[in-house]
Amino acid sequence: MSQDFKCDEKEQERRRLLRMDMKRKQTKQRRIALIAIALIVVVILALIIRGCVSRRAKQEEEAVRQAAEAAVQTEAVSIKATLAAVGDIMCYDEQIADALQSDGAYDFSASFAAVSPYLQAADLTVGNLELNFCGKDKGYSGKPMFNAPEALAEDLKDAGFDILQTANTYSIQNGLNGLTATYRYLVEQGIQPLGTYYMQSAKDKDAGIYVKNINGIKFAFFAYTKGMNNMTLPEDATYCVDVLYKDYNSNYEQINEEALLASVEAAKNAGADVIVAMLHWGSEYEFEPTDSQKEIADLLFKNGVDVILGSHSHEVGPMELRTVTVDGKSKKVFIAYSLGNFFSAMTTGTTQESAVLNIEISMDPETGETEISDVSYLPLYILDKGEEAATRYEVLPIRTAQSSSLFSDWTDTFKTAISDLKAHTKSTLDSGK
Repeated sequence: MSQDFKCDEKEQERRRLLRMDMKRKQTKQRRIALIAIALIVVVILALIIRGCVSRRAKQEEEAVRQAAEAAVQTEAVSIKATLAAVGDIMCYDEQIADALQSDGAYDFSASFAAVSPYLQAADLTVGNLELNFCGKDKGYSGKPMFNAPEALAEDLKDAGFDILQTANTYSIQNGLNGLTATYRYLVEQGIQPLGTYYMQSAKDKDAGIYVKNINGIKFAFFAYTKGMNNMTLPEDATYCVDVLYKDYNSNYEQINEEALLASVEAAKNAGADVIVAMLHWGSEYEFEPTDSQKEIADLLFKNGVDVILGSHSHEVGPMELRTVTVDGKSKKVFIAYSLGNFFSAMTTGTTQESAVLNIEISMDPETGETEISDVSYLPLYILDKGEEAATRYEVLPIRTAQSSSLFSDWTDTFKTAISDLKAHTKSTLDSGK
């Protein structure tokens, strides 16, 4: 082989290696470029996604802000408070025996188990306590003394009661000592007595009214009774019960206008937004209000009372939402002439048919004006299951009981009760619950 050929062969090999090296470099450069491009794409995508997420987050944040503003605006025009009211709370011998436990204690809670959620759901719950708490030493008994075990007060508080009217037929059935003991024991349990006072200064302190602020709405309550089983208050203790008539121990003809209007004025002076009068009046076992009751209702409404809650007849009576003019302004007011019995062993007429009245009050926070925005009642039945039952007396929301297989024997009774309540209230206020 010639020297020239060898030189050419070496040159060719060198050139081949050079080309291969160049190819490797070009391949590496392309890979770097592709990686760079890929990174750029990833960054761009990340920025795009981040932008979308950011926009979405901003949109969500804006939506939350708008919802919050809407909620604040809604709240600003929707201040509300709810009031639940029931009728007479009594305790006969049969009820006392039913509550007696094997250890000698008394427990009424099972009687209220079914209805208590409805009472507790309201912002404030009121009723008429037609009995006394005088202590065991005086002997627990039903009619005529109505000295109930103190456990009843505890169980009523647990059931949801906040205020109990104590101005009624049995205010002084056990004397002034019984009135005082009842008042003080209720206060100890966290329940406000209404319409009775253990001394003059107790009445003078708040001019006979009780003021309660509920959700920013100020309620004022006062209570009066037509009489006390024809009993007369001692001359040195006429302050202890608010009476609806000057002749409260005889004919019930002379309406105690001066006292009633003083209570209304005291409520206004206290800055009340809503004034509630609880009145123990009318005739037992009667559904229709008397002319005197109508006169008293008109007097109170035209002077500023918003709600009248009646008791005493032991029957659920007419309910009426009406419009009146007070100080040149038109407003809605409500009256329930009688809320019947809430807890009792009565069987006369339809005294076992009962109701929880629910009233909603709304306030415009800008003007401070209030109005009755909703009224309805929950039909109840005071069921007596007999002496052999573990719990003989139960206060039952009727439709809840109807949906349970536990009360199939009383189906017709419950249907009749619902119909009776609609007829006796002369209203369409049945809640349907």
